[in-house]
Amino acid sequence: MDIDALRYFAAAAKEEHFGRAADVLAISQPALSRSIARLEEFYGVALFERDGRGIRITRSGRALLRRVERVIAELEDARRELHDLSEERRSRPIALGFYATLGLHTVPDAIRRFREEHPEAEFRLLQGPAPLLQQRLMSGEIDLCLSSPRFAEVAVEWLPLWDEELIVLVPDSHRLAGRESADLIELANDPFIALKPNYGLRQTADDLCREAGFSPHIAFEGEEVATLRGLVGAGFGVALVPKVGRAADVNATSLAIRTPRCFRTFGLSWARGRYLPQGTAAFRDFLVELLQHRERRPRVKTA
Repeated sequence: MDIDALRYFAAAAKEEHFGRAADVLAISQPALSRSIARLEEFYGVALFERDGRGIRITRSGRALLRRVERVIAELEDARRELHDLSEERRSRPIALGFYATLGLHTVPDAIRRFREEHPEAEFRLLQGPAPLLQQRLMSGEIDLCLSSPRFAEVAVEWLPLWDEELIVLVPDSHRLAGRESADLIELANDPFIALKPNYGLRQTADDLCREAGFSPHIAFEGEEVATLRGLVGAGFGVALVPKVGRAADVNATSLAIRTPRCFRTFGLSWARGRYLPQGTAAFRDFLVELLQHRERRPRVKTA
């Protein structure tokens, strides 16, 4: 067994398809299949099961994958550190993961400001839901991640930076549309428009509803906050969304929430103990200085 066999296995697990994994690795599919077969023979367990036209990783395969990702990440750390020590080093792209909602202002503004001081800096960006970002962080595909709430993975460092207020968005025809604020419990019987369960905002919204004393009835699930806003405007329900100033929502009204205090805490994550290249470490420190405590938790006056 060699490191290539482990890389091939990790690629197959990620793609869930031998053909696509072979294309990513630039090898033939038979060569990939033989490598996986040798790995299964070495460990004496099945790592994948055929699932229609694709493959599905087994319980044993998932156990091995967790360790393989750490091995690959350690070797990548070694390459990065040696790269930094080389006298002829070139800058390595800073790999940053973040939620789509941060792609409008926060991330572009931070990169622009950082490049004013470090014009040579290059970036590789990835956005997606929390599980994807956590997986990419642990595998070493990204070095830093802006997310909310904190990842459950104990091997991830997390530094809270700022609190973002959440408001409730209701259709203009809603019974509360003429008000400026409301208690979340007043919406207990309304249909909710929400992100899918694996998104951080959905987890926070569900937690806030439980804190208010009810379990929301989810009428629609989406993958983008813009979709939530559009569905609310079309009259399909209400939604807890980030406050975005006075941006106009078609046929929808935003209300501040008096109780409970509705916010989500964004933080910066990186893998504990992993080597960060000099440029990445500099950007991490820059983000902390730029973003920490930039916003306070919402303070809504009671009626």
